[in-house]
Amino acid sequence: MRFTCPSCGTESAGQFCRSCGEKKITEQDFSMRRYLRDIVIAMTPVESKVVQTLWLVVRRPGFLSTEYFKGRRVLYMKPLQLFVFLNVVYYFSLSLFQATTFTTPLATQLHMNDYYPAYATMRVNHKIRNEAITYQKLEAKYDARTSMLSKTLIFLLIPIFALVFYALFFRKRKRLMQHFVVATHFCSFNLILLGVFLPLVVLVLTRVMPAAILQSDAILSTSLQICFAVYLFVMLRRCYDVTRWYGALTAAGIAWSFFHIVWIYRYLLFEATLMAV
Repeated sequence: MRFTCPSCGTESAGQFCRSCGEKKITEQDFSMRRYLRDIVIAMTPVESKVVQTLWLVVRRPGFLSTEYFKGRRVLYMKPLQLFVFLNVVYYFSLSLFQATTFTTPLATQLHMNDYYPAYATMRVNHKIRNEAITYQKLEAKYDARTSMLSKTLIFLLIPIFALVFYALFFRKRKRLMQHFVVATHFCSFNLILLGVFLPLVVLVLTRVMPAAILQSDAILSTSLQICFAVYLFVMLRRCYDVTRWYGALTAAGIAWSFFHIVWIYRYLLFEATLMAV
């Protein structure tokens, strides 16, 4: 029997449109059994790819980047696809573990800011005077909006780190896109570390350690920087084929400056949020 394709309007014989491949709808397509089967078919290859990619990001730093450069891409999630997925995971984890590394509420911008506190205070006071609004109302609006904007602006971390890698490994003659791929995988690891491992470790340690130790900013920052340094050492050696001493030096330097670099992103987030509220 012939049927008219609901997508392109072409008349075709059989079960599929000869023009666009759309399938002819039958009663079986509306059965629960068919719906459940489609879910299994859709999720099985995706799930295995996700698990494999996540495992390689954590277990073999830099491996996915080198595979991408060699053209081996179908077995793994694409770099940006991976980052988007982990971005969702990270912001979901905030409901269980209140971290402000990337969300950065107004109180953090004003009172935990060693870079532009006077400027931030001036901008906030100017906003309060011009709009005749109280600080409390502005803070509530700011925190709600910055939480939303951070989900998008967090992508700014990728070009920031890509430029860092470009500057440090300029003599390797890599294309700028290759630095972006390495930066994307490194930022993906950051989201796994901050959004998955850190909450789990804190959850376990709260049962055996005093809360004051876990809430210490210095201890937490140092622990994270050590993780970044070890990860980067392996990643940079694999992706850029650098010597051990240069790999150790650059890894330590980037890890030490990680939270300083994050403040570039926080500044851009501050400006974008203040203009949006």
